[in-house]
Amino acid sequence: MVKKTFYLALSLIGVIFLSLVVLFLSQRSDIKVSKITDCQPDSQVMVYCEFSKPEDIVVLPDNRHLLISEFGAIVPLSPKNLPGQISLFDTDLLEKKYIEITLGDNDWGQESCKRDDLMLSPHGIDLNQRPDGRYQLAVVNHMPRETIEMFELIHLHNSWSLIWKGCVDAPELGYFNDVALKGDGSLFITHMYERGLSLLSLLYISFTKPDTGFVYQWDVGDGFTKVPNTDGSFPNGVSISDDEKNLFINYVFNHRTSKLNLENLNIEAEHISKGTPDNSSIDGDYLWVATQDNTGTDLLIHCDETVVQCSLPFTIFKLRQSDL
Repeated sequence: MVKKTFYLALSLIGVIFLSLVVLFLSQRSDIKVSKITDCQPDSQVMVYCEFSKPEDIVVLPDNRHLLISEFGAIVPLSPKNLPGQISLFDTDLLEKKYIEITLGDNDWGQESCKRDDLMLSPHGIDLNQRPDGRYQLAVVNHMPRETIEMFELIHLHNSWSLIWKGCVDAPELGYFNDVALKGDGSLFITHMYERGLSLLSLLYISFTKPDTGFVYQWDVGDGFTKVPNTDGSFPNGVSISDDEKNLFINYVFNHRTSKLNLENLNIEAEHISKGTPDNSSIDGDYLWVATQDNTGTDLLIHCDETVVQCSLPFTIFKLRQSDL
C-alpha cells in the first residue's frame, strides 16, 4: 500500500512538472530579438545606454530634465531583491546626470516609518505639486523593505536635488508596482500580487489570468484602503488625470487598461491590447501607454537579471482619456 501510494505521488509530481514545462514552452513566442550591445540607434529609435533597467520616467518642471528610476531586481523574477538608483536625464545635452539625495524630516509619510540610510530599489514613480507650491516625488521602493518613499524636489542654482520627506510601510503581503500622487499628498498604488509568490506560480497565473491584485489608496488619516472595482491580473502602471477625477490602471495579464471614475468608482472605459500594458503617462486629454509585445517566458529567456539593456519589442499607444 505504501509502495503504491509512493508511485502515485511520484506520477502526480511528474505530470505536474511536465504540464509546467509544456506551459512554459507554449508561452514562448517567435519574436526576433536583437541584443543592444553597442548602443547604436536605428532608423526608428534613438537609444541612450547609460542607464541600467530604466523603469519609470517623470518630466521635471523645467521641461528639460527627466527623472528616471533605475530598477534593481525583485523576487520572484530574480533570486533576491537588488538595489537601484534615481537619476536625471538632460534632454538638451542628451546625457545622464547625477542627482543629489539627502535625508530630511518625515513630514509627508507615515509617522512610524523611519530610515537612516538612502538605499533604494525604485520601481514606479510620480511627481505632483502640493498646495504650497512644493514638488513631491513618490517612489515605490523594494529595499531594504517594501515602502513608498517621499521626496521633495528642489531646484537651486540651476540644479535639481531631492530631500527625503518620509515613507509609508506596505501592508504585510503588499507588493507594489506603481504610484499615482494627488496634490494633497495622498496616493494610489498598484498591488501586483502577494509578496512571496513563487516564480512557477507567477508563470501559471500568466496563463490562467486570475485576479492577483488591486489598487490601494493611502492617506495620512486612514492609511491603506482597497479601491473598489480595481481587481485584476497583475496590476501594473497607474496614472491619475490632471483634474484628479479619473484613475487609469494597466493590468499586465489581462492585456487591459481601465478608466476608473473616482467619484462613482465605476469603470467607464477599457482598452485591450495584444501586448501587456506596463507604464502610462498623462498628456493633457490623452494617455500614453507602453505595452510589451512579448510573453513572460520571452522575458525570462531574453532578459534575465544579467541583461542590462532589455531589447524586447514594444508598442506605445496614445489613447483619448474620455473613451480610451
